[in-house]
Amino acid sequence: MSIESIKIIAAILSIAGSGILAFRVTGILSALSLVASAHEINIQQLMPNQQGNILNLGNSTAHVEKAQKNGLLITGFVLFVLSGVLQLIALVMANA
Repeated sequence: MSIESIKIIAAILSIAGSGILAFRVTGILSALSLVASAHEINIQQLMPNQQGNILNLGNSTAHVEKAQKNGLLITGFVLFVLSGVLQLIALVMANA
């Protein structure tokens, strides 16, 4: 395999890894934002001068539990590591 091919594969793996990680981080932040908002609303409803409708925002932790699935997160990191290894191999081959 040529050095150029290894560099191209490394770049593809890096792009795929960063895309997967960005997707997962966005999902995790979305779930955490939802839970933080629900928590804030629940706290405000406990205040003594609360007026208006009482909202039931229970089971919001289910969103965080759903976001904690690690399959894609691990895949993204593995692709990044493979990209780094391939870049190191290409560097060694170029200097040999």
